[in-house]
Amino acid sequence: MSQLTVVRNTVFKRMPTQSFLLPARDKASVSAGSTLGIEYAFRVGQHGFVKLKQPIDPVGRFGYFFLPHVQVQLQELRGAWLTNVDSDILWSRHNIEAGLQQLKALGFTTIYPVVWQRGFTLYPSPVAETFTGACVSPDSHFANRDMLAELMDAAKTCGLRVVPWFEYGLAIPANSPLHHRQAHLLTLDQRGEPIRINHMTGKPDVHVWLNPCRVEVQQFMVDLIADVAARYAVDAVQLDDHFCFPVELGYDSFTQELYKTETGRVMPQDMSNSQRLRWLADKLTHLLTQIYSAVKFKSDCRISLSPNPLAFSKANYALDWRSWERQGLIEELVLQVYRDNMTSFISEISKAEVMDAQSHIPTAVGILTGLRTRSVSTGLVEQQLQEVRRRNFAGVSCFFYETLFHEQLSPTPVARSMTDLQRLFVA
Repeated sequence: MSQLTVVRNTVFKRMPTQSFLLPARDKASVSAGSTLGIEYAFRVGQHGFVKLKQPIDPVGRFGYFFLPHVQVQLQELRGAWLTNVDSDILWSRHNIEAGLQQLKALGFTTIYPVVWQRGFTLYPSPVAETFTGACVSPDSHFANRDMLAELMDAAKTCGLRVVPWFEYGLAIPANSPLHHRQAHLLTLDQRGEPIRINHMTGKPDVHVWLNPCRVEVQQFMVDLIADVAARYAVDAVQLDDHFCFPVELGYDSFTQELYKTETGRVMPQDMSNSQRLRWLADKLTHLLTQIYSAVKFKSDCRISLSPNPLAFSKANYALDWRSWERQGLIEELVLQVYRDNMTSFISEISKAEVMDAQSHIPTAVGILTGLRTRSVSTGLVEQQLQEVRRRNFAGVSCFFYETLFHEQLSPTPVARSMTDLQRLFVA
């Protein structure tokens, strides 16, 4: 069991801020000489974010210690996204157990398994059944089993954090069963179409979007995520860049009328209008606030977010994750910085808003290890790891499991050198 030793009288806190600024409910005094069992500890600025084996009232099991006051071995938040696309790791209990053993051998601490994808859950969900018509994906690899329960069992054996990843957020595939079942709950573009024309590429999207302004959509997302937090002993749940409001959308009659009612003005036709973007962002904040409250009511599960860089997120998706971080609505940030140019990569992880988050909550950098049709060299992965570690982030997460172990997937898989992987990851 890992331990933390208190070397000076200190305070265990819900937030890494000066203790005198916190109300009594958010802190607990801990005496010098105390030894506490912990499950893990990640760096957050001058603090360590820890999960205790036993809670300390009134804070609980999750909280922060000022590092000069304690002796503790910090871990790297070393994560990997587990997908059901271009990967078979989630297809069976055997594959899960073998895959997690591989990650454990490389010192990984965290897995982000997809659980909500293409309009279906990949685990049995009564909430999904009511809204989508199916309690689990019809894919034969997920029917008649509880993938998430199997994953929880295997992860416990390996000592890995499990953070279910609601990959698709508010997006669903165009012409999918859910699209047709809930067409009245979609948001539309200026043409009155649910399939937006991406203004950056000029091409139609492959997704349609559930309208976060609709009460039915809000309730579904809240219930779906809170149900996982209540039924599975997960440390956190994760949303990503699909939990957003694409700026090309929001022009359906329902949303335009709501905008007029709340602002007294007609919605601007300029999709980049600052007032309109702020209003869209506020709708997402309202939904995330509901999710946060519902999750906290049912468990001590935390909220993780894996967005794109801030400027891109705000301009294209009305997703202001900096505001959410400052409001305390997200408690872990895994910033997607998928770049093959090191100058651009360094620029993004050095932004003020990233460094600010890094001092407040566990903040990791999502790095691209490859896609089915895109190879990423081990050398580039190593350079990006070095830059992240040099800046004392909590850690990294790799997208995705298969390309972590394979430098090339198509047309012929090419495995990475295990010697190289051990050099990069094994302490």
